[in-house]
Amino acid sequence: MTEERLHLTLVRHGATDWNGAGRWQGWSDTPLGAVGAEQAARLRSRLTGRAFDRAFSSDLARAARTAELSLPAGTPLTLDVRLRELHFGVFEGVTTDEVLHDAGYAQWQLDPWGSPAPGGESLAQVGARLRDWAEEVPGGRVIAFTHGAAIRALLCDLFGWPADPQPGYVLPFPYQLSHTSLTTLTRAGRGPGARWALVTYNDHAHLEEPVGG
Repeated sequence: MTEERLHLTLVRHGATDWNGAGRWQGWSDTPLGAVGAEQAARLRSRLTGRAFDRAFSSDLARAARTAELSLPAGTPLTLDVRLRELHFGVFEGVTTDEVLHDAGYAQWQLDPWGSPAPGGESLAQVGARLRDWAEEVPGGRVIAFTHGAAIRALLCDLFGWPADPQPGYVLPFPYQLSHTSLTTLTRAGRGPGARWALVTYNDHAHLEEPVGG
């Protein structure tokens, strides 16, 4: 089998007003906020001169709009529901502080990787659908705009990273992921024998540059 090398850049969408309020969005189709639009503009400067063979996005507005603002005008963009965020079920729109004493939330937080949120899905399910998408993508240079929990769930699925419950944080990840950050992977080959490697994680240098810099 001829190996098809893939260079995959994963982008977390820009911030929304719900992000600013600490609300869990999941599949709620919230729009990109003003801060997120500024982040996407900074990312656009960062991506200038980079060529991608294909561009993908979650079908949720905050991700697709980030892609539109970050990529050159007219770039073909393929929307895929598999790139959506974790579905929080009955907890969509709430904050951690609002459900700390909810019995359903407490039960879910015992194993948020393996157990689905009430009315939603588990992070293991998210990782599996992201991996299904990633393994299907042809080789070449690809960029995909998706979501914070989705990216981290994919990395846990691909590399066997632990997903241990974090006190006071709804997701079982002790590492953060900034809005519009770049996480890059490579894949050599396809199918069961594919070899994945993590090249960069949470690269958000464009957000640290002074305005106009």
